[in-house]
Parts: sequence; structure tokens; C-alpha cells
Amino acid sequence: MRKHWCCHCNASGYAVALGRWALGILFFFSGLGKCANPSGFANGYLAPAFADTFLPGFLVTAYGYALPYAELVLGALLLLGLFRNTVLTLTGLTLISLAFGQMLLKEHATVANIFVYIAITGLVLFAERWDTLRLGRCARQDDET
Repeated sequence: MRKHWCCHCNASGYAVALGRWALGILFFFSGLGKCANPSGFANGYLAPAFADTFLPGFLVTAYGYALPYAELVLGALLLLGLFRNTVLTLTGLTLISLAFGQMLLKEHATVANIFVYIAITGLVLFAERWDTLRLGRCARQDDET
């Protein structure tokens, strides 16, 4: 069997990696943009947007301050493939929390878009055995297949 630089590279591995990388880029750059001005995001955007919902303002503000850093870290870990299953699960839960908020705001089109990301997250999580393009994964022997 011919050895390849990335161990068990095949179409399935590339497909799963592309999904994980797409989520990682989405989260990383979304978080990076918010980290530039977390107060502006939490107090200037999020708190006013949810002022007329049943959510307590202090929780919305706390969420607004935590979300940028959570997105940044999750995005970086998704790109690297570290702690894969835990990070994907946390990514899915974060997306569900975002969808919940958008449901309260009656932003149905945004909720539908978020559900697409949730589906991608679930598929990537499900396809663990094919996710070969990540740190630590290439320690396997090539003759395993």
C-alpha cells in the first residue's frame, strides 16, 4: 500500500474535514469579530435585541460576553481537530442556544440557517471514523486499513 503524507487520506476523510473546517472557520471568525468589542456586542447589540423577551437582562449580557470567546476557542479547536467529539458537541449546543434566541426574536430564516449548521455538526460528529485529517489522528499505522 502506498503511504501518503496524511495517513489515511481518502474522499471520506476530506469530506468530513471540510465540514469540520467550515464550522471552524465560521466559529473562529465570528468570535474574532465579536472579541474586538465584546461590550459593544453584549450591551450594544444583544441586550437591546432581547429586552422585550422573557430572558433576564443579566443572563443575556453574560451570554453576550462569553459567546465571542467560546466561538473563538471552539473554532480554533475545530480547525485543529483537537478534542473532536467534545468540541463538536459544544458547538452543536452553542448553535442550539443561538437558534433558541433567534426563535424568541421570530427570526425564522436565521433559525433555518442555524439548523443547517446543526445538521452539519451532527453529520461531522457521526462520521468520526472518517475524520482522519486532524491533529493526533495520524499516529495510526498505514497498514491498519
